[in-house]
Amino acid sequence: MMKKNILFLCTGNSARSQLAEALMRHMAGEHYLVMSAGTKPEGVDPRVYQVLAEQGVCADNLQSLSASDVHDQHFDIVITLCDKASNECALFADSDALIHWDFKDPKPVAGVDSFRETFEGLRDRIALFLMLNGEAQDSVVGPVELFKIMSDPLRLRILMLIEDEQALSVGDLTKVLDVSQPKVSRHLALLRDGGVLQDQREGLWIFYRLADHLPVWIRHTLSTVRNGNPGMINQEKLKLTQITDRKKPGFSLKANNQVGV
Repeated sequence: MMKKNILFLCTGNSARSQLAEALMRHMAGEHYLVMSAGTKPEGVDPRVYQVLAEQGVCADNLQSLSASDVHDQHFDIVITLCDKASNECALFADSDALIHWDFKDPKPVAGVDSFRETFEGLRDRIALFLMLNGEAQDSVVGPVELFKIMSDPLRLRILMLIEDEQALSVGDLTKVLDVSQPKVSRHLALLRDGGVLQDQREGLWIFYRLADHLPVWIRHTLSTVRNGNPGMINQEKLKLTQITDRKKPGFSLKANNQVGV
């Protein structure tokens, strides 16, 4: 995998962006070349070194740079960490991705606790970023296509049931959704042809499950919708338990259990 250049940008390049630079290097390994800069650099706050040392994160080569000094470099991703820096994105207009994470400046607060809180917030945000961007994004399903698919109530319930159960047959879906088998089949075919689901035959039964090569960001989206709306498919789940002759798949579903690993 080719390394990507990433720049963290804030006003002073003295606290938030320095913590983010060190953390990204620590957590991403060799997958990213990481830098940070500021619109009005002030020098690295000593509390940055203290917190990084507490967490066992290397602080080597941290320095305060001006955004104007690096504006002629190409960065694949520019992440701004304050509103003022966000207004300077025009300096990096050729970047592939411009992202804004708004973090409160920890410097005005006395002591180190505010820096520890910023460190923890950045660690969580970077962990999510790496999880969702740790693979080649070659899927034909983009955000617009995904949300169009999910905008249909029946397709959304199908996806939530399969996300929850991991694999379901056409017959089981027909029984719990109270719609005709041809209608369920049409929606399943659309989801399969769109690259979200795949089917697998087992004897006389055909099961549908999330596609093996579904990008992590889509799996994460589906999981978030399901867990954020736990009562969405209560009635369907209850009906599944009442199917006495329900056929369970015998194939491995390990490929569908990647979110949160």
